[in-house]
Amino acid sequence: MVTHVPIIVLIDGDCALCHATTVWFARRNREGRLIFATNQGVTAKIAQEPPGGDPDTVVVWVGSHRLTRSDAILAMLQAVGGVWAWAGFLGQFCPKAWRDGLYSVVARRRKKFGGEGNACTLLSPFDLAE
Repeated sequence: MVTHVPIIVLIDGDCALCHATTVWFARRNREGRLIFATNQGVTAKIAQEPPGGDPDTVVVWVGSHRLTRSDAILAMLQAVGGVWAWAGFLGQFCPKAWRDGLYSVVARRRKKFGGEGNACTLLSPFDLAE
């Protein structure tokens, strides 16, 4: 039996694009490997994140390893399994500078993509039923 370490995903609770991405991942989180929390909440404080969170990136904790930017997204893709796990695996072969460059382009424009405001309500599994 293979056991997987839960992955803690810290997201910006004031970003509509972050919220939409969280919902997308949560709907595919069939095995419950991803645990979502805001980057300014209690979980972030326990993880000793900077006060106010890290608003410029998604932060993922895999055990004691802190991942950010494209590394965090790839870890999340691998965690949800299926074809997405393959995408996360194959993405590792793209140079990190390119992956993080693309991440930065999207991150700089994220408010334009989804707007802003108090967009994130970390939903219960019942809210995520398709």
